[in-house]
Amino acid sequence: MRAGNVLMKSRLFCALLFISGYFFLSASAVAGIGDWKSYTDMKNVRSVASDGTTIWAATSGGIFQFNPTDSTYQKFVNSEGLSTNDATAIFVDSLGNVWIGQQSGNIDVYNPKKNNWRYITDVVRSGKTNRSINSFFQSGDKMYIATGFGAIVFSISKFEFADTYTRFGTPPQTIIEPNVAAVRIYQNRIFAATSSGIVVSKAGSTNLIAPESWEILSNNLTVNSFAEFNGGLYASSESGMIQFQNNSWNFVGGLTTAVRIIAIVDTSMMFIDGNSVKSFNTVNTVSVLNTGIPSTVSSGTITKQRRVFLGYRSSGIGSWNQTLNWEFFLPNGPNSNTFPQIVVDENGMLWSVSGRSNGSGFYSFNGHQWRNYTTANTPLLLSNDCYAIELGPNNSKWISTWGRGLILVDKNNNVVKVFYKNTPGFIGLNNDTNFVVPGKVASDRNGNVWVPIYLAADVSKTIWKMKPDSSWESFGGFPYGGDPGYMFGVVIDQNNTKWFTNNIVPAFSDPSSNNAFFNESRNIVGSQNGWGMISEDDGASGSNIQSIVVDKENDIWMATSKGITIITDINNPKSRVSKIYLNYIAELYINCITVDAQNNKWIATSSKGVFVVSPDGRQLINQYTVENTNGKLADNNVFSLAFDKKNGVMYFGTDKGLSSIEVPAIETQATFSTIDLSPNPIYLPEQQSVEIRGLVEESTIKILALSGKVISQFPAQGGGRAFWNCRDGEGRLVASGIYIVVAHNRAGDQVAASKIAIIQK
Repeated sequence: MRAGNVLMKSRLFCALLFISGYFFLSASAVAGIGDWKSYTDMKNVRSVASDGTTIWAATSGGIFQFNPTDSTYQKFVNSEGLSTNDATAIFVDSLGNVWIGQQSGNIDVYNPKKNNWRYITDVVRSGKTNRSINSFFQSGDKMYIATGFGAIVFSISKFEFADTYTRFGTPPQTIIEPNVAAVRIYQNRIFAATSSGIVVSKAGSTNLIAPESWEILSNNLTVNSFAEFNGGLYASSESGMIQFQNNSWNFVGGLTTAVRIIAIVDTSMMFIDGNSVKSFNTVNTVSVLNTGIPSTVSSGTITKQRRVFLGYRSSGIGSWNQTLNWEFFLPNGPNSNTFPQIVVDENGMLWSVSGRSNGSGFYSFNGHQWRNYTTANTPLLLSNDCYAIELGPNNSKWISTWGRGLILVDKNNNVVKVFYKNTPGFIGLNNDTNFVVPGKVASDRNGNVWVPIYLAADVSKTIWKMKPDSSWESFGGFPYGGDPGYMFGVVIDQNNTKWFTNNIVPAFSDPSSNNAFFNESRNIVGSQNGWGMISEDDGASGSNIQSIVVDKENDIWMATSKGITIITDINNPKSRVSKIYLNYIAELYINCITVDAQNNKWIATSSKGVFVVSPDGRQLINQYTVENTNGKLADNNVFSLAFDKKNGVMYFGTDKGLSSIEVPAIETQATFSTIDLSPNPIYLPEQQSVEIRGLVEESTIKILALSGKVISQFPAQGGGRAFWNCRDGEGRLVASGIYIVVAHNRAGDQVAASKIAIIQK
């Protein structure tokens, strides 16, 4: 990368700037722009399988592969090939292909050797109520698939469905579309563990679609797995271990509590019994291999090296070492898949909280590594129920907990203080003054941090202000009646007026709560004692406010349960209240709004994904949904949004993980200092995009030959950056040489330039 110097304005130079024709580069053609990424928690393991050497795990946040030899991981989520991240089953077939079943009914087949994916979508499109894929079993060229509505037979070589069985047993005892946990072939008969007992195909039956071709052998057992061992068929269940003998099931002596078969090795069948791993040999002797399993087991497998690995419901995967001590293995990731509020700090680091109920603390991501903050590793954190987060002065982060005060994280990303009942004296609920719920904070232009308190017992101390000298002041006196305490967050405009949200996502509002604003200077038209209200009678779209943003024109945008409210006169708020009337947004439940570098509004909804509208809200620019992103967006119920203005990344927080997309726009500079070009030099034809950074608002780019001839001209596509495709005005790749890249603002009174080397190989 090479930086250029700011050029002095001259008449000759300005003339050169305006003589070439207009050329526009589509940002979608630029490498990286439009790329999606996903970030998930993979602790909740539903299923594990081994390819002999490595372990594959299906989780609620996608899948991962673990190599015990070097303790490395490879993660796969919806941005790396998976159809969705909610994986429920995993299996490695005889050719080494990895079969992944999804809660949605999708089946993804991955070939690690060729690094390619194939998808089976028939179950998703079946219309069945429960389409979950629960397990796989291979027999020759057939893959038997246990689903939420029956059993499916799939031809591996033809890559197509062969049969589907959904009805079992002679009427009137027919079991219809049961949830099937496992399928097995034994003595040329199909066994299926259904939610209504074990069913088996009758010997010699050819039309298995007919329910009378099936027998119901047990209707009082919940079976989780089958295994063929020592010539017999076994099943593990919540009631114990059973064996198929003489067309009936019998309990294996002494194993009458919940068990789960995990592997067959040599002359032993391994299984989980309580918190122990045990084996069952060919002479019916049970041996204990290890005890003290540290977490709830969902599944298990074994490698060629005969090392047992267990899948845990909340702790990743685990195994024991040579000293019989248990070890956990889990790829780095966020502590939860829930992202109710997110922010990006001045360094481009993303921060998120986990929620107000059964929370998992809060977490940060620096682009490479996640760091999780919980009560277990952060002594000052008094609760894991962290529900709100905002940036403060000096790149500080302020985390609001549900009941245990306000946490301050400094610019070095360390938790340094907790503000609670004693310091500064926050007052909690009437029935428990120790239960203190600070709202999402905001900082004003003077460096003060403002904190609303949810349902404070003392209504004269509903709002608190921490000054730069760390002293505190409190405010109250809401004059309109009703309860002013439902203030879950505050946003401050350029007039220093505080605007309050009264709802959080997921929804938690008081129908009688007020849409209030406050300015201690008492200079806002229509206010009383500094307080004011905006109601539906004033033109607001709704009274439940989940999110508020102040845009680059100092307009107030409010996300409500019935669309969007816009206030365009902050001195007299009631005088100019409007709504967005676009059909696709009006009346929608809006979770969050944020503003990008070009003042476009990104609008997160509870059911329709995210809309991007023009600065004035009159034009739809784009919409992102699970469907039109081919599953790259984690969910259509998007809780939160945050824009990384430094790197041009928009983040989408859901309860199914975090998604991101790279966009052209980044924050503009106030004035030109240098413009940076990357890569420099650039080698054609392998590289065909130059990124130009350090631009001011409404910049125009000129590409000049050393002779002064204008090669190309175009407006910056991304606010603070632009992209040149190394082509001239006629669309031809330029020749090798040195070129001058010139940027100027709209008025032409700010100009900067730098040189780039083009090398044709």
